[in-house]
Order: sequence, then structure tokens, then C-alpha cells
Amino acid sequence: MKHSPELLVYKASAGSGKTFTLAVEYIKLLIQNPRAYRNILAVTFTNKATTEMKERILSQLYGIWIKDKDSDPYLQKITEELEIPQEDIRTAAGTALHYMIHDYSRFRVETIDSFFQSVMRNLARELELGANLNIELNNMEVLSDAVDSMIEKLDRQSPVLYWLLEYIEERIADDKRWNVSGEIKNFGRNIFDEGYIEKGNGLREKLRDKDCIKNYRETLQAILEEVQEQMKGFADQFFGILDTNGVKVEDLKNGFRGIASYFNKLQSGKLDDSVRNVTVEKCLDCPDEWVKKTSPIRNAILGLAEKELIPLLNESEKYRSRNNMLANSCQLSLRHVNNIRLLANIDEEVRELNHENNRFLLSDTNALLHNLVKEGDSSFVFEKIGTTIRNVMIDEFQDTSRMQWDNFRLLLLEGLSQGADSLIVGDVKQSIYRWRNGDWGILNGLKTNIEAFPVKVKTLTTNRRSAANIIHFNNEVFTAACEVLNNIYKEEQKKECKELKEAYKRRVSGNIQRSRKRVCQSGISIGYGRHDLYGKHPAPPRRRSGAACGAGRATERYCHPGAQEQKHSFNSRLLRQEHLLQNRIR
Repeated sequence: MKHSPELLVYKASAGSGKTFTLAVEYIKLLIQNPRAYRNILAVTFTNKATTEMKERILSQLYGIWIKDKDSDPYLQKITEELEIPQEDIRTAAGTALHYMIHDYSRFRVETIDSFFQSVMRNLARELELGANLNIELNNMEVLSDAVDSMIEKLDRQSPVLYWLLEYIEERIADDKRWNVSGEIKNFGRNIFDEGYIEKGNGLREKLRDKDCIKNYRETLQAILEEVQEQMKGFADQFFGILDTNGVKVEDLKNGFRGIASYFNKLQSGKLDDSVRNVTVEKCLDCPDEWVKKTSPIRNAILGLAEKELIPLLNESEKYRSRNNMLANSCQLSLRHVNNIRLLANIDEEVRELNHENNRFLLSDTNALLHNLVKEGDSSFVFEKIGTTIRNVMIDEFQDTSRMQWDNFRLLLLEGLSQGADSLIVGDVKQSIYRWRNGDWGILNGLKTNIEAFPVKVKTLTTNRRSAANIIHFNNEVFTAACEVLNNIYKEEQKKECKELKEAYKRRVSGNIQRSRKRVCQSGISIGYGRHDLYGKHPAPPRRRSGAACGAGRATERYCHPGAQEQKHSFNSRLLRQEHLLQNRIR
């Protein structure tokens, strides 16, 4: 039966075996084809994670081949899924290891940044980036140079000077620091944000019109005035109804401190949610809340409230939230509109310095590839990346940005079209790279298919690292946090945040006693480290280091009291066994 290619997505908390799963999937490909490493690209986010993944794959290949008991879980899993005799698996593991050691440069487990860096070097000539292109990793150093250069060029006729002075005045008004250079450098970091990068060209195009900012200001001011006038109109209606019917504010319940206070706030331009207090809530529901019990005109006010005042209050509340959002947006935009021009100027200065120094920012790599893909040059890009890549494996996928994902989709779809599976592993609760534009929503959005190819989502729900009470605590924290955030979202948007609830609906289970027993019997090290061997001892295990909660990244290992740890690193062991490789594999 012909295999249908699919994208396999594993959602797993820390300690639930995602690194184990990724290594198993990688080794499975090698068992089926010992030279498959030439066609696999595995990426993660840090150099440390890259090293650990490489060591895990190589050490387990070695362990399977020499019949090391510590590799039995890998062997059993592979045997179960491939339905191949164990002896054949061991032979294939040794063969693959032999090939990889002697062809190590094609064993591609790398960081996402190093991968895109290699892509850019391959594209340098076609993109006219220069033969001696320098790829700069330190964005802040480049930014610092650009801001210093911009300030040095200032004179009395420079429009940048005016923008800078306004920026300083805003900082002083907010009672904040106003060190010019330092504050502008900090503000200038926005040019490296993907949101700015995507819209940067459009912004530069608009700013070529000298009247652009002026017209923008006028538009915002007009919207703000319209919003404020509309809400003042509700206040005018309220006081007009009272006057027409001969009712004074003093005749109402609590006088000026009662419902009249709400309309006075609208008249003064205050539209935030604090104006909807307990009094307003009561007045929305009950006419009795509008009038004193002892008022001589109580019946008249009750009738007036039911007929005119309550509908007016409901209508006012209907528009207030929307208008408050519009007013806040306009005020913030008006306040910071000059910052946009300043940011564009900083961006321009960075580009000039990069051109002068034949320098390319690594942070621009994603954007450049993204634009090439959007413009229909995907085949050209893929050819330069390398047509040999069939299987793509992405670890810590929750930290992938939108641009990175758009670029990787190119590789994934190419591999799937050739009949090769790809793998994604991640956990939304471990998303920590928002400052680098990481978007956990991408992982949460992978459900049924990617274009014409199916997506198979699996969840690893058993934690084998942490104690049961820690897992329980972690589950309760995330469940409660999800509920609180969803309630806030529902209050603001008038609907539930389905994406959030979907992302955090699964709970992790775990039994540390079972895990301890398994470790005690096998001597397996639980964690992200290399393939370590621990001395065995019949005594019960003890905890050597702190446990990690289900969403953390720390490791926990167990060994037997009194036993001497006999750590044999893969590298040293491999050297001692090199002669066996040459003799046993032909």
C-alpha cells in the first residue's frame, strides 16, 4: 500500500518525551534508508539544543547498534512502528552511523538562524548583495551606530531635529527619562520587529509625500472630535429630557453623585469603563434606582425613566465602548505620529550604513526570503536552498515567527509533494520568544491540512520527569490562567477566545513512582542530556536535582544512593570503538 505523505505535529509539555519522539522519528528514517540524513533538515532555536539533538541521535544509533540496554526504549518504539526485525534495525543503525561519521557535514541539525544564514549566502550573488557580504548578527550594535550617525548629521534646518524635540517633550510629559541617544536607540528596536519589517516599504513610500503626516493628523483629529461630540450628545439629551419635564438633578437618587455623574463624565470626554459603575448597572435594570423614595414627583420620574431615560442610557452604553476604543486609538496615534517619522529615519540610516559596509542583517533574512516567496519566486529560492531536502523536522515550533513559518512551508510542501513526511514538535506553554516575533498561534492553528496534504496532530499527555503534585499544580495554574484570560477577552470582545481555549484544553498526566521504578530498573537518564550511563544498585532511587513543572525546561535525573556515576560520553566511547566500525560494517 502506497504511503500518503503527511505533516506530523506533536504537542508535548516538557518531560513528556518530545525530544525522545523527535529522535525516534529521525532514526526511523535512517533505519529505512541509512543515507537518509543527507535529505533531512532538523532545526531548533539554540546552539545548545542543536548540540543536544545531534548527540541524542548519534548516541542512540550507537546504543542500538551495540545492544546497549539504555537504548532499548528507542529500539522497542522503532520496532513497534516499523515492524522490522530488531537485528535488521541494529544493522541499519550501525550502517547509518558509519555513513554519518564519515559524511558529517551533511548531517544537518542546526539552528533556525544558521539555516537562513546559509540560504542568504547562496542567494548573495542573485540578490546583488556582494561577493564579500558580511552577515551581521548584532542588531543593537548596528542600531547604535545608525542613531549616533543620525544625531551627528542634525542641523537647525533638519526636520529630524524637530521630531527629536517632540519626542523629548513627550518623554518629559510622561515623567520619563529623556537621554536622547539612549532613548532613541531603545525606541529604534522597533525596526527589527516583523510587523514593522512587513510594512516598512509601504511606510517609506507614504512618507515620500511631505503632506502625509499632516493629512494623517487632520484625519485622526476629525475622528476624535466626531466621537467626543457623539458622546456629548447623549449627555445633552439626558439633561434636556430632565429640563423639558421639569425634573432637577437633585430630584434623582443621590443627586449629582448618582446617574447624573455618568453623563457629566461623558460630557467631559471620559469614556473608559470606569464610568460604568454600580449605579449605572442598577439604573440599566430598574426604574426605581432613578428616584428617591420620598420624592414628591416619584411617579413622574419612574415613568420618565422607563420611557426615555433607560433607553437613552442603553443607547449610550452601546456606543461608549466602541467610541472609547476609537478615541484611545486616535489619541495614541496623534501622540506618537512623529515617532513614526523618526523610526523611518532610523531605518533609512541603518540601510545606508549596511550598504556602505557591505553588510546584511541576519534579522532581514526572513523578510527577504518572505518577499521572494510572496512574489512567486519560490522555485528559485528552493533551488538555492537545496533540492536534496525532503524531510523537515522543527523542534520548539511554538517560538517560530510568521515569516519563518512562511519560509519553512516552502520546504515542507516540497518534501510532501515528493512523498516525504515532515515533523513539527512544540508546546504553546513554553513559548518564550515573543520578543523575537515568536507566535504560538501558528502551532495551535495546525489542525487538519496544509494545502493539499493532511496534518496529523498527536498530543503527548504523560509527563515522565516531574512529580505528580507538580504536574497537578501546573495543570491547575494553566487551566485557571486560561479561564481568567478568556473572561477578560470575552468582556472586551464580546466573544470567547477559541484559539486560547483550544491551545490549553489538554492536561498532562504523570506518575512519578512509575517513572522512578522504570529508571531504577533500567538505569536510564531522564532528561535532555547526552547518552549517559549510571551505575546500577538494588537500593531505591533518590532525587538528585529539582523537578521541573510541566511547562518548564529543567531536567531531573535519578540514580541510586552510594552508586558511583559512571558517565561515558558518546564522543570518547565512539573513538574507542572506531576500529570496530571499520571491521564490523563493510
